[in-house]
Amino acid sequence: MHSSERLLEIAVPTPLRRSFHYLPPDELPADTKPGCRFQVPFGSKSLIGILIGYTEESNTPLEKLRRAEKLLDPKPILPEAILKLCLWSADYYHHPVGDVLASAIPVLLRKGKPGQQVSHRLVATKKGKETDQSSLQRAPQQKAALTLLVRQMNGYDRKQLKAAGISSATIQALIRKGLVRRQEMTAPVTAFSLNKVNSENIILSSEQEVALNSIGDHGTWLIQGITGSGKTEIYLRAIEKILRKNFQALVLVPEIGLTPQTVQRFSNRFDVPVVLLHSGLTNQERLTAWQMASSGQAGIVIGTRSAVFTPLARPGMIVVDEEHDASLKQHDGFRYSARDLAVLRGQFEHIPVLLGSATPSLESLNNAWTGKYTSVQLRHRPVDIAKESYQIINLRNRETRDGFSKPLIRLIEQHLQSGSQVLVFLNRRGFAPVLHCPECHWTANCHRCDARMTFHLPGQRLLCHHCGNENPMPQYCEQCHAGNLLLLGIGTQKIEDRLKILFPGVRVLRIDRDSTRRKGSLASMLAELASGEPLILVGTQMIAKGHHFSEVTLSVIVDIDSSFYSTDFKAMERMGQLILQVGGRSGRSGKAGNVVIQSHFPDQPVLKQLIKEGYTQFARNLLQERRDNNLPPFCHQALVRAESKSRTRALEFLEELSATERSSPRVDLLGPVPSTMEKREGFYRAQLLFSSTSRRILHAELDLRIKFAENSKLARKVRWSIDVDPVDLY
Repeated sequence: MHSSERLLEIAVPTPLRRSFHYLPPDELPADTKPGCRFQVPFGSKSLIGILIGYTEESNTPLEKLRRAEKLLDPKPILPEAILKLCLWSADYYHHPVGDVLASAIPVLLRKGKPGQQVSHRLVATKKGKETDQSSLQRAPQQKAALTLLVRQMNGYDRKQLKAAGISSATIQALIRKGLVRRQEMTAPVTAFSLNKVNSENIILSSEQEVALNSIGDHGTWLIQGITGSGKTEIYLRAIEKILRKNFQALVLVPEIGLTPQTVQRFSNRFDVPVVLLHSGLTNQERLTAWQMASSGQAGIVIGTRSAVFTPLARPGMIVVDEEHDASLKQHDGFRYSARDLAVLRGQFEHIPVLLGSATPSLESLNNAWTGKYTSVQLRHRPVDIAKESYQIINLRNRETRDGFSKPLIRLIEQHLQSGSQVLVFLNRRGFAPVLHCPECHWTANCHRCDARMTFHLPGQRLLCHHCGNENPMPQYCEQCHAGNLLLLGIGTQKIEDRLKILFPGVRVLRIDRDSTRRKGSLASMLAELASGEPLILVGTQMIAKGHHFSEVTLSVIVDIDSSFYSTDFKAMERMGQLILQVGGRSGRSGKAGNVVIQSHFPDQPVLKQLIKEGYTQFARNLLQERRDNNLPPFCHQALVRAESKSRTRALEFLEELSATERSSPRVDLLGPVPSTMEKREGFYRAQLLFSSTSRRILHAELDLRIKFAENSKLARKVRWSIDVDPVDLY
């Protein structure tokens, strides 16, 4: 229906995949642009939505349209490029647009806090300005304060008044008399300026010079450099160039654990404000960092995946470190890839994007080898640092105790005696993954998940690593009541215990999700490592990503065999990345690095090729296998997941969804099937995989199925979601 006034198209945070039309509020500046927040009525609630455009037509009759309550921002909190990125994301990932936009801004902005930094100032009221100050003769403090505030139109904050000798009691008295009031004012923004660079006299290698000089004003560069080859120095030099032009840099890292050392390195190099954005911050800390980025006060923004949506006043460059890491993909809710969106954002803002990794994802390598990205290779470490050497210990017919063979124990002892540090990697936290009864073969399983409970030594408890379910350690078998229960398998806690027995007097540090829960604990342990004292570091994937351990000369991978019989087609790629990332933590400061892998499959051709020929040839072979089997990146996939409290309902919904006639024969469907872990957190899960060589045809098919699902009665009885470009299929 046509309207005589422009209607607002507003995205509201709801599960509905659409925006809503509103009449404008009574007073709306004519130059109000998309990207501003509005408070709007929605059902019986009042919600905060974001303006995404204007329209003169609506399918809803004009008399039924509701009026927006008020405009919250004088100018957009989301600039044009970020708004465009969010709208593209909602379309590509088939996610409700209001939820996407809400995810892109800090929590306090979703609650209506000002988008710009504000200062709380005290100003004289009209009454205060007109008051005869002689009436305050008996209150000299009040008179002095009022005189000061009348003279300064913009008022003063409490610190300034305190410095002038004016107490809080004096201010309160003036407020009660109506002579002074508190006022929120937009804080003045001071743009950063780069005055000093601490280059540490680092001389670039010829490879690094070529890499740095190849980076232009826009486009995507894949910087593939072996661990220790100096990728970070390339980032720093490239960022220095844009900081000198007063542009800002956004640096994305996969894990919170990497941010402290990244911040330290960037802060030590540049005298510009460096801000952090990640989930470990308080809501106020996150808002302040976001405001400093969007106003141009911060020169460098370092964050985890959601930071990809952070507005920059003068965007100059985006760096994605460890671009291969699966943590850059959001695994629930709005399932986006921060790496892919960083590349797209670079195109929208016409700025360079650097993707860095020693072990790039096959998707990125394929993009580089087909010319979509510019490929940059760093094949060598600095002259004084040798490449690490690899050794496989054959576990066949060899006794191990708590994961350690005798040859491995001897090697660890040799490195400790030489004054070095040793890293022991096992991607399984806890003490033991199985509690088993030898009498009746009962095992302790989680009643909410199809998973075994893991025994954790602190607190003597059983914990499910999938849903967090926790139980005390039982004394007797739940099935036959026998008392001789066994703990089978190994986790990082058991490894830690065993090492303390094997090497008494040697400090053993364990870094995993359990040991780093307390704020500051990770930083404290990393500082202890940096001290250089001989010790053993035990950990999970947290220690395999990007850390610089200068005194580690031996990296040990206790168990790699699960990758060889995984059903996940990406398992081999991840195994190769993990081995080289863990291996690359050793030998980084002039000492030779050694890597030891224990395996029951030492003759695996893939493992041998990785060690002898390196990651590039290993990746070429995997890509050829993917091409032969029509797997990503040579096809495009989307996974529809469903879950229900009922064992059969999720499957029934997906069966109904898959029965819908296809829009094109070029879309293949696999399933529906129960998920690999069918029961999780009390829900039964199932999945349906869509695959096509045409991205356009795949998305048209998804649009069709979504429309069907939204009208399905069964859909209302299940929780369902779409994962475009899934990184895992379970």
